[in-house]
Amino acid sequence: MIRTLTFAVLCCAVAASAGAGDKAETTTVNRHWAYRPVRRPSVPTVRESALVRNPVDAFVLSPLEEAGLSFSPPATKTELIRRATFDLLGLPPTPEEVAAFLADASADAYERLIDRLLASPHYGEHWGRYWLDVVRYAETAGYNADPLRPLSWKYRDYVIRAFNADTPYDRFVLEQIAGDELFPDDASAVLATGYTLLWPDESNASNILLARQDALNDLTANIGSVFLAASIGCAQCHDHKFDPLPQVDFYRLQAFFSGIVRNDRSPVGKPAALAAYREQLAGWRAATAALRDELHQLEYDARVKAAGDRRMKFPAVVLAAVDTDPENRTTYQRQIAFWSERQMEIKEEVVSSHLTDEQKRRRSELRRQLKEWDRQKPQPPAEETGMIVSELAAVPPPTHRLAAGSYDKPLEEVAPGFLSVLFPTGGSDARVDAPHSQTSGRRTALARWLADPSNPLTPRVIVNRVWQGHFGRGLVENANDFGSQTAPPSHPELLDWLASNFVATAAGDDPRNSPADYPLGWRIKSLHRLLLLSTAYRQATDREGPGIAPPRGREVDPGNRLYWHFDRHRLTAESIRDSFLAVAGRLETSIHGPSVFPELPPDFSKREAWKATTIPAERVRRSVYIHAKRNLPYPMLEAFDLPDMHESCARRSQTTVAPQALMLLNSELVLEFAQTFAGRLLSDNPRGELPRLIRSGYEAAFGRSATDDEVAAAEGFILRQQSLIALERNPARPLLLPRNFPKFLDPPLAAAITDFCHALLNANEFIYVD
Repeated sequence: MIRTLTFAVLCCAVAASAGAGDKAETTTVNRHWAYRPVRRPSVPTVRESALVRNPVDAFVLSPLEEAGLSFSPPATKTELIRRATFDLLGLPPTPEEVAAFLADASADAYERLIDRLLASPHYGEHWGRYWLDVVRYAETAGYNADPLRPLSWKYRDYVIRAFNADTPYDRFVLEQIAGDELFPDDASAVLATGYTLLWPDESNASNILLARQDALNDLTANIGSVFLAASIGCAQCHDHKFDPLPQVDFYRLQAFFSGIVRNDRSPVGKPAALAAYREQLAGWRAATAALRDELHQLEYDARVKAAGDRRMKFPAVVLAAVDTDPENRTTYQRQIAFWSERQMEIKEEVVSSHLTDEQKRRRSELRRQLKEWDRQKPQPPAEETGMIVSELAAVPPPTHRLAAGSYDKPLEEVAPGFLSVLFPTGGSDARVDAPHSQTSGRRTALARWLADPSNPLTPRVIVNRVWQGHFGRGLVENANDFGSQTAPPSHPELLDWLASNFVATAAGDDPRNSPADYPLGWRIKSLHRLLLLSTAYRQATDREGPGIAPPRGREVDPGNRLYWHFDRHRLTAESIRDSFLAVAGRLETSIHGPSVFPELPPDFSKREAWKATTIPAERVRRSVYIHAKRNLPYPMLEAFDLPDMHESCARRSQTTVAPQALMLLNSELVLEFAQTFAGRLLSDNPRGELPRLIRSGYEAAFGRSATDDEVAAAEGFILRQQSLIALERNPARPLLLPRNFPKFLDPPLAAAITDFCHALLNANEFIYVD
């Protein structure tokens, strides 16, 4: 009951700034499903109750039965372990894991498989990558210069750790929006605030004020897409054309972030210890103020002269920020100095050249005295480095609604507030309490509203994303937009049943709902388990072939909107590369740490190219650790639909284009994988017995045993290739031989085995999951 009341406590009377348009637009609340409160529906009764393993099946089976359909037959155990392993880990199961699962005849073998996969550290690497897509994670700023953002990879590691630890989703939200305010003693939560700094950034922007506004606009729109599936970005310039989102709501949401500044390090500790540290630091600054001010003034003219014409493009407000001692800057000055200072970096020797000898002597003396004071500078209880957000004052810079979204056309000032459509009778303005004098508390108010179990959007959005991750598409097809331009949910009752149970806990539940059937307590791993144990997930795909009658579902529901079978789908770009490495025996499975730089294709763009990581083992780590450069996505990943890192990606595309086939066939990298794969097979089969080698290849690449016909066909292929290679062998062109193959083996035969492995890696069965 306490948690239910929080939603109302967070809000007070509607702000006057909301305007009449606010109230007019919210009348649609009763017509659009997404803005209605979540109500837990009753589990439907179905005729084929024996097929129901949990309520998910009843909600899926009920409309199937209405359409005269039912579930497809169950997938085989071989298909299930490959499907579940790729779905949860993004990696193929090993032949040993497949064999153990097939040999396990216990009734709970599949349940224990799911539990083992969820406990793997590789789970967070795969499912964390879905989150990174949505928040447009990158380690560079983008635009023309695309500079590096040092230590931004720590946010990626935070996400992986959070998924592996099964951090409750409400806590996950709180940490990313306001971890520094809510959990100042948790270094991980402080790092989580890096989310609010992931916007693309024109680092050499000539219009600094516009750059600041663009960053805030991008963050505001992303908050709407990620947590609320609301296209609030469409209300930046005017009221939303289709949804009840007035323009003022865009700027009220933006006002929660008007005071944020970026830091490379942040103090960490209990509130009392941090308060004592801030008090001591303020005393130290007061004691050193005269020295610092004198030094700043002494260098001022020299820096102005050294900057020269570069200052001319900036308005007075920007120059005032640049010219103010960094220790004395206001929040707004810190924000605009972030863009301007990078464009006026001045080397020490240049500054010195504009000082007189007397000024140089005095500067040396001031620096000597400040160095002495530095020994007395208070130290925080602990400290974390990374791309971290903080605030400087309890009252942040004002936020205004902007005429037509123009940064230089401010209208009325607005207070921070929530989406007014969710408050048709008023109360959408935020109640804010600053926890201390150096932060506003605004982000805490927003975070608590987002993570409140009574918020109808937050739980619906995340359960839809998880469903999409397992079934290929969401119950709502556009996971970033639940507005009127997206089709309604295919299974609205199932969506609300999942959402209501997701936020429910065993200790208590929203009294407006019936008792929770499956209280998941905001735990995403529990949601995974519920979905993967369902009959709906365990169905076979829509098979075709000789002797298989076309199912009626193809006529009634050709798009499989009712989920009468499991959809075959292609692996993600990362899983394709990681699978190449895994079956070749080359995958380095260490987790966390700085990003790696694999070798780029020959003759790649010299302007954007990077220097490869020097340690070979580091270059073959999982793809989630590849340096995320906005202007240079790793080519193999880009070919297989790695999303644009400038925008939030609700669901990845699955294109089928010629460059993909050409890369798999002709890429030197894939050929190298084939050579290593062949060497691995030969090391396990040193006598080169082809039937045994072929069976091992199928088990490693496809997670299943080869049929006798497949073995015979593959053996025939290898022997024909051996003859052709021997016949056409050219000493000037080296053969593609397996890595470390037995020297007694006929080289043309060894090269033919490489070709066999290359064919396996090019097979649809390798990069698709049934």
